[in-house]
Amino acid sequence: MERLIYIQNTNPEWANIIQCFMIDYPEFMNMFEGIPLSPIQQIPYNNVNTLFHAILHYVCSTGVRYTYAIHQWDIIFPLINIHSWDKIMENMNSLQTNPNIQPKKKEIYLNICTYLNEHSISHHSINISHMQLLRENIKGIGIGCLAWINKYFTNNDDCVEYTDIKFKKGFKRIYGECKTNIMKIKADEWKNKKYGRIANLMVLASSI
Repeated sequence: MERLIYIQNTNPEWANIIQCFMIDYPEFMNMFEGIPLSPIQQIPYNNVNTLFHAILHYVCSTGVRYTYAIHQWDIIFPLINIHSWDKIMENMNSLQTNPNIQPKKKEIYLNICTYLNEHSISHHSINISHMQLLRENIKGIGIGCLAWINKYFTNNDDCVEYTDIKFKKGFKRIYGECKTNIMKIKADEWKNKKYGRIANLMVLASSI
């Protein structure tokens, strides 16, 4: 309860959303210690500083152990953390022959960069409005990526990460099951009620 009082003093609008959410969903009432202090979270990874970094990092880390992802990111980050877009494109093409990167992921990295290049978008000019286009045109950029990006780069409620392993773990602890169709229905319900952000953060917190 002290945590909620602190939030009321520092961010009353966020505190009101939390209180309304817990009234509507009392199953979260005993989770006061997990209440996020802010609706916008900092990206908890090294060397993820831009939207472009974040998209490629998501691809790098999804579906694999994070220790493996760290090793992959150590290879990829120097190739994309440069000023020249032409050089990044050159590096992504060269990456296709690197035996230390999973073939499917190499293809996704290249497809992302190729699509951006073909539409005159660079790592400097890409913004959140381009995410839906990437989702529609790039296999490997799905609803999970879009939700993850929205969590860190927007304040909207289309950010329920119901395909995420931690989310599934937290959801099961709260509701006793984690079937994808049930989680999607709940995610849509929360989003439509403007609870997507608080619900996502609370479910993730409950996975710890």
